[in-house]
Amino acid sequence: MSTLKRVFGFDQLRPGQERVISAVLAGRSAAAIFPTGSGKSLCYQLPALHLPHLTVVVSPLLALMQDQLAFLHRHGISAASIDSAQSREQVSETMAKARAGELKILMISVERLKNERFRNFISEVPISLLVVDEAHCISEWGHNFRPDYLKLPDYQRQFGISQVLLLTATATPPVIADMQTKFAIAAEDVVTTGFYRPNLNLLVEPVAGRDKQRRLEQWLGAKQGEPSIVYVTQQKTAEQVAEQLSQRGLSVSAYHAGMGHEIREAIQRRFMAGELGCIVATIAFGMGIDKRDIRNVVHFDLPKSVENYSQEIGRAGRDGEASDCLVLANRDSLNVLENFVYGDTPERSGIVRVLEEIRGNSSGGQWEMTVNALSDHSNIRALPLKTLLVQLELRGIIAPRYAYFAEYRFKYLVEPEALLGKFDGERRQFIEAIFTASTRARTWCTVDFDALYLSLIHI
Repeated sequence: MSTLKRVFGFDQLRPGQERVISAVLAGRSAAAIFPTGSGKSLCYQLPALHLPHLTVVVSPLLALMQDQLAFLHRHGISAASIDSAQSREQVSETMAKARAGELKILMISVERLKNERFRNFISEVPISLLVVDEAHCISEWGHNFRPDYLKLPDYQRQFGISQVLLLTATATPPVIADMQTKFAIAAEDVVTTGFYRPNLNLLVEPVAGRDKQRRLEQWLGAKQGEPSIVYVTQQKTAEQVAEQLSQRGLSVSAYHAGMGHEIREAIQRRFMAGELGCIVATIAFGMGIDKRDIRNVVHFDLPKSVENYSQEIGRAGRDGEASDCLVLANRDSLNVLENFVYGDTPERSGIVRVLEEIRGNSSGGQWEMTVNALSDHSNIRALPLKTLLVQLELRGIIAPRYAYFAEYRFKYLVEPEALLGKFDGERRQFIEAIFTASTRARTWCTVDFDALYLSLIHI
């Protein structure tokens, strides 16, 4: 019995899968550009069981990792992740299993590759295959999503990983060419199956801005009980639209990056379990969501790009059943989209300031900086600034030596007095010292480490 049937329970492969899997098993790097829900993950999962050493998967989202791990464990495959939610002991246990050859698949975030402890570990473990999920983040479209994705080709060379598999559902021809070049993938091993999905009904309806909410309520009201996602551009819009839909009796919640991690996790779990019928979300809700029976995707605001649109409608109809994708189109939100574009595009003068900062403030070949301070000085937003620094690194102008927490912020989920009441003795003194040494703004508190040090030496 084949591995496909015995482990995964499938009788046959889907279009494109055989070419990709054959290339990987033959020892070649490959790229799979398939629509969402078409089985990209199997292209590394099946070969991993036949490759002699570890398969390392770089994934952009913790939720995506957890979803993949749950699938692998259900099929009896030895897989684990190393992520920020784990304790040092849990990370050490996973590393020990990998060293002992007890793992077939290890999932990490790209940022993990900057961690010195992990870098030392990964240099000691033989790796058969590096898998890059959402690989479009390597190229122009995804620069600001994960600047560190740009360094993956260098990491591949540094750690002597001979094979790479790139997976994405969103790649324009220039992006495909860029990915192919950066990882030296032969043209015949770049497999594209097309993006047409006949079960998706794509609709565009011109609606005046003042009428969008009313039309959305009408449209969703007729589809009560069908799992739905409504995409908006801004966090405040998500809150407002969700509140008004809730007042109309719909089972709905907002979802955006401004919410706490635990809250977002709870909302996602409820939606996946069918306890919540509709999510009104920013782009923060998308990748890693594998709910197969989503029947409706509505763009309340215009999507940021064709690639974004493709990703977002890709959440619908993953079970193959008919699903509707509606854009409520008008020009009202164009200025918001333009602000995103112009806000993320640095001025030439800002780039010059960064270069002058490097030249003028380096001492003995060493330059220390904090992203927030440099962002303020150069008038470049934090994410584009990180992209600029990565580009300077790739060109050999700067090289990282170490990183540390120069600034730390937190917010109170309960008031400080109530929190202090949960501790006694030295622990209470330590927590109290942190509170005393922190400046509280409207939401976030910033720790003054010098003040904290002075107070701690007297405890």
